[in-house]
Parts: sequence; C-alpha cells; structure tokens
Amino acid sequence: MTTGLDSFDNFAWASLLAGSEALVVDQDARRAMRTANALEEAGARATIVPDRATALDRLLRRRFSLAVVSLEPGAPLDGDVEEALAVAGIRLMLLAEPARHEHLRMTYPYAAVATIGLSERALVMLLTGTRDE
Repeated sequence: MTTGLDSFDNFAWASLLAGSEALVVDQDARRAMRTANALEEAGARATIVPDRATALDRLLRRRFSLAVVSLEPGAPLDGDVEEALAVAGIRLMLLAEPARHEHLRMTYPYAAVATIGLSERALVMLLTGTRDE
C-alpha cells in the first residue's frame, strides 16, 4: 500500500478518525445523518447543522478538526463560514455535484472535493487520505 495504513491486520475502522470533532453542514437531514454516522463509525464525534448560519455559530463555540459541507446546486460556501474554517485550521471537505468539482478545487485548493451522495466508506477513506484496496 503506498499511502495510509501499512497493514489491515488488526485494523479497527473506528480508529481512522478517532478523536476528531466533525461538523456536518447539510440541509438534507437524511444525507446529513448518513454522513455523521459514517464519521462516527470511523471514530469521530459529529455535529450536524442544517445551514451555514448555524455552522458559523457552532464554529464560534466549539473546536472542530474537520468539516463536511454539502453544497446544493449553485450554492457557494458562505464567506463568513469559509473565513471561520480557515482561521480555525479545519480540514474541509466539500460535497457537490460533479459539474462543480473543477471550479470548487480552483476556488478552495485546500479542500477535498467529492460528489454529493458519496458512499460512506469512500467519504472516510478520502478524509483519511487512505486508498481503498
């Protein structure tokens, strides 16, 4: 394996994001719950918020190590939220439709960009930088 874990022997999925505090921003409650569950199964503690205003409030009140933000078609990342994420040094993943990926990667080069509705396993593997083999 070239990146990630040296071996899957004695591997515990719950160790991948152990100790991480994750903020999940998604107005789709079911999708947000799936995302949060995936993060928690990988060891993170997830907080779900339905909108960017609530996200900003949580970012000002708590320390997060990563954020997963689902962008609805045409919706930008709010400037205040973007600034709060940058100041806090939070690892960011943006989920959006594939047609927006190139633009998002150019606009937010520090963020991981993936398809909205990405599988739970693929989400965790992308966040950890571990290739799935």
